Amino acid sequence: MISTETYVQWSLQYHLFWLRILKEHAIFIEATMPPPGKSLALAADAYKQNYDQFLKTAVSLSNGVIPFDVINSGQYYTQYTEEAERLAERYTGIRINTDITLSEYDIEPLSVPFRVTGTMEQEISLLNQNILSMTDSFVQFQSQLLNNRSSCGIFTMMYTGDLLHILLEAKRYQMILSALEQRDENAIENYKTFWTQNMADHAKVMRGQFDPTENAYFNRANMFANLFDTLSQEEMNPATFPSDTTLLKDTSDIRDFKADTTEALISCKVQAIMLSLYTDHLLREANHFLFLLQ
Repeated sequence: MISTETYVQWSLQYHLFWLRILKEHAIFIEATMPPPGKSLALAADAYKQNYDQFLKTAVSLSNGVIPFDVINSGQYYTQYTEEAERLAERYTGIRINTDITLSEYDIEPLSVPFRVTGTMEQEISLLNQNILSMTDSFVQFQSQLLNNRSSCGIFTMMYTGDLLHILLEAKRYQMILSALEQRDENAIENYKTFWTQNMADHAKVMRGQFDPTENAYFNRANMFANLFDTLSQEEMNPATFPSDTTLLKDTSDIRDFKADTTEALISCKVQAIMLSLYTDHLLREANHFLFLLQ
């Protein structure tokens, strides 16, 4: 069982990462929904707004709680996030609150000694429970969306595989939230297999969204898709499970590819049907995996 201090610290660390990820999932769902799916787009926007409110609360509670190296790990924001949000709003018309990103720059790092008051513990517990309730609802919404898409009941510009991917990420956050509320020290167990498969999924979606003329980017994405598929297969057998050194190197490489793609999209040096906010989103997930590995 984790201590109260660890409970508070872990809760906020994971909220700062996951709340932004899930709110962006809602943005991507809304942005890729054609006019007949307007009600679904509006529902996604409502989830985005709710996650915005939770993220603002998490940021305000994080002052003096999160270690400096965690804040600056690139999993909460990158050098591209602010501009990518502005461009996503311009291109999609979806309101994106960049003030939250600006406020994250000013989070005060961990103060030592760190002591948790009873009031703070109660605030974190209430926040966790409220986020879990919202995420339960979002998981149900995404599950219905995936079922309708895979049975051809609706059309969306998101791949069916990508809808499954973001659903599994929401379920991962569900699991972490539930484990934290039980003070379980194994809140992020099996993270290597989860994130290795995610890196493969990211590469596959990127591969499918580059313009057909972008051979170099397509080939690079394809290489990473095959590489992480192989690593995922190796992780199924303890005898072939890749070393942390291997995972660190390969994840660092795909992280750099995502950063390069994000910069190229922002500067219009590569043609694709994906937002720079999408690739920045994937970049932050790679940074999160690297943080966990280290």
